[in-house]
Amino acid sequence: MDIDSLLELCAERGYDKKNLLLFEEAIYLAKQKLQALPRRGGESTFDHNLRVGTILAENHTAPEVVLAGLLHRMIDQVSEQIIKESFGVDVLSLVKGEFEIKTVQARNPLAEAETLRKILLTTFKDVRIIIVKLANKVANLRTIASLPTDDQKKIALEAREVYAPLAYRLGMDKIKAELEDLSLQVLDQAGYNKIITFLQQGGSMRDKALEETIREIQQAVKGKITLVSIKGRLKNVYGIYKKIHLKHYRLEELYDLLGVRIIVPDIRDCYQMLGILHEQYTPLDGRLKDYIANPKPNLYRSLHTALRLGSRVVEIQIRTPEMDELAEEGIAAHWRYKGVKSNELFEKKLAWLRSIIDLPQDENSDLLEAAKVDVFGDEIYCYTPKGEVKELPVGASILDFAYAVHEQIGHQAVGGKVNGHFFPLKYELHAGDVVEIVTNKSQRPRRGWIKFVQSSRAKQKIRKALKEYEKLPSFFYHRLKSLEPEESPLVEARSSPRTSCILAKCCYPLPGQNIVGLVTKRRLVSVHLADCCQIAPDEERWIEVQWKKTFGRKIVFSVFAAERRGLLADLLHTIASARFEVQEAKGKLLDAGRAQCIFTVVPRDLEQLQELIKLVQKVRSVQRVVFE
Repeated sequence: MDIDSLLELCAERGYDKKNLLLFEEAIYLAKQKLQALPRRGGESTFDHNLRVGTILAENHTAPEVVLAGLLHRMIDQVSEQIIKESFGVDVLSLVKGEFEIKTVQARNPLAEAETLRKILLTTFKDVRIIIVKLANKVANLRTIASLPTDDQKKIALEAREVYAPLAYRLGMDKIKAELEDLSLQVLDQAGYNKIITFLQQGGSMRDKALEETIREIQQAVKGKITLVSIKGRLKNVYGIYKKIHLKHYRLEELYDLLGVRIIVPDIRDCYQMLGILHEQYTPLDGRLKDYIANPKPNLYRSLHTALRLGSRVVEIQIRTPEMDELAEEGIAAHWRYKGVKSNELFEKKLAWLRSIIDLPQDENSDLLEAAKVDVFGDEIYCYTPKGEVKELPVGASILDFAYAVHEQIGHQAVGGKVNGHFFPLKYELHAGDVVEIVTNKSQRPRRGWIKFVQSSRAKQKIRKALKEYEKLPSFFYHRLKSLEPEESPLVEARSSPRTSCILAKCCYPLPGQNIVGLVTKRRLVSVHLADCCQIAPDEERWIEVQWKKTFGRKIVFSVFAAERRGLLADLLHTIASARFEVQEAKGKLLDAGRAQCIFTVVPRDLEQLQELIKLVQKVRSVQRVVFE
């Protein structure tokens, strides 16, 4: 890209006249000082800086970040005073910060821990420096072909293993995807070419299917909801590569290559769109993800679902324009949303760094281990019973989750209920699990815990606690009583805790109503309304039962209603407005004029569940709510 094209791009991206003049001044200063300075690949340093500035402008970064990209590598070409007077103290700080990271790497290429610490500390101190560095890495990879093969692989590996995960943590999806794809092209060219060839061979057929899918969706929602945009999207090459090599899929088996992103005006429209699509098409089990009610830790927000449209399976993302912008550009878009709310989000985005940076300076091996697991490793998302998202490394245990909730919860953990079933602390969690930690005040951290926890936070807290507990007298410790698992999701019989309770199908009791239990021949307790006629003759088999006050698992309920257009959409919006995370949503026609909608939710407590029932019963045409 030439100078004029870059300035035109900046104008299109909404930078004001004052900033455009500063960009122009920076470009010509860089040209004067860097045009004659060659890089290892043969191009001039100025051409490289122009490319970095372009990448930053394309990603809507703050004006001072674009300026830093245009001026990086200038710190040893002009005085700091010139940069400060011409472009401000912020730009000078960013240019110096980017240069310092390079200096650490150049001084001691083998000091991996020192380099990594510097990168992380710099990110925490001023994230804008890392944004410049990320753009610099993309520019390097785009022009890497002229370097020796060994150098190419070293640069590509660092980009994939360090900088792409950093981009992900900062929510910068476009940068992350390009870093991964360009790195793969160097590290496994044969694998990259195989995927590209496959995509190209089926490209015209896939394009046709995508066009048909978009037309179908547009027709299905016509007159019901406003569309800002609807477009096809293709999974990045490295994402496909990982599925093949880590999950052992064959290319022909991948059904989620076809994707559609739907942009609607506001959050209510997101849920309405989801409802319309689930009414119109068959959703795939387990594929509904509500990242609006429960954003990812990098603050990504969107609704995800997968639908079967005839013979095609299509992945759908539904979001608002702001969600889309923040998903693509992440923290780089922060400068356009300044304010209290934005600053809070900004701080949350960097919260993951604290536990890494807090490691003592001399514990380099711990730093590397922690960073590779917590920052640069794959992650899963699990939920508290209140629906709060906790991000954990793959392979994490219940104990990792306990420490993610709170240090003291971790210290006193004795087990956990995962989706309502009791498991020991070592139990390995999976994506989407709802976890409730069981604690005992007599519990204390054990040395053996270090061997099976995965997260750096858990390891840190256990080590710290062990040092403290070693100072306590031996009589402090106590034996723990064993705990029995509970099976019933909504109801318990306290006089017979090992007995499973099931809700009767004759009277369909709802949470909060007066109930009584009837012991069956199978040693189950059938739970009825207190005035149900089915239990009147059997008082000798009655047993006292209670609705649970809190629930540590997913709850399934059905809504029966007179069939009408927009029913599922209205129900989804009602449930979301009650601050519930919907994990599954299905609708089906029972007979002429009657429909059943089935939902899986994670309720916080009995009071919240009762409020949900009241709201759902007020939705037009609803006839009955039934819990499983």
